[in-house]
Amino acid sequence: MAESVSLQSFSGEQARAIRSTIADVQARSYVDAIATGSPFESTEAFMDRFEIYSAIPGFSLILATIDNEPAGQAFGWPLAADTAWWTGLVLDPGQPALAEFVAEDGNRTFALSELMVAKTLTGRGIASALYQRLLAECPEQRVTWLVNPTNEAYAIYRHWGARRVGTLQPTWDGAPRFDVLIVDLPLAISSDS
Repeated sequence: MAESVSLQSFSGEQARAIRSTIADVQARSYVDAIATGSPFESTEAFMDRFEIYSAIPGFSLILATIDNEPAGQAFGWPLAADTAWWTGLVLDPGQPALAEFVAEDGNRTFALSELMVAKTLTGRGIASALYQRLLAECPEQRVTWLVNPTNEAYAIYRHWGARRVGTLQPTWDGAPRFDVLIVDLPLAISSDS
């Protein structure tokens, strides 16, 4: 990274206090997705989801800035025993039984809900810094996230050790079918990530 990237941690309550920054980063990161006109991809729909997510116990957000300007963000939370996260999961062949795979207790799985970098700033290691910082102190056994199979960052996630375990279509209106990725924690961090 040529620029000096600063990373700052926020709880759910603290993150809700900077809503406009959260929305701005999403709008500058998901330019192409928003341009599709899909209601699911709109900043308004994203912020509706953010309001719900940021109220979940254990929610954590990392904000990246360059020269005090927001450059990216990542957030997630530990999955509780009564989580709806896995609703609609279709596991790939060779995975454990569904009931075993989705059994949560609040300490097993960290759900990485969003990892985004402003489109004009991609390719500079900011996403890797966000990912590593968010997950650095997670006590959970694994991290999971949902990725559109056409996402340009998919290869990077594979490079980080993510493996696809199945597919899932969230219950949000207009949500696409995503690949479900898993990485075991703690992270095995390489210097070239």
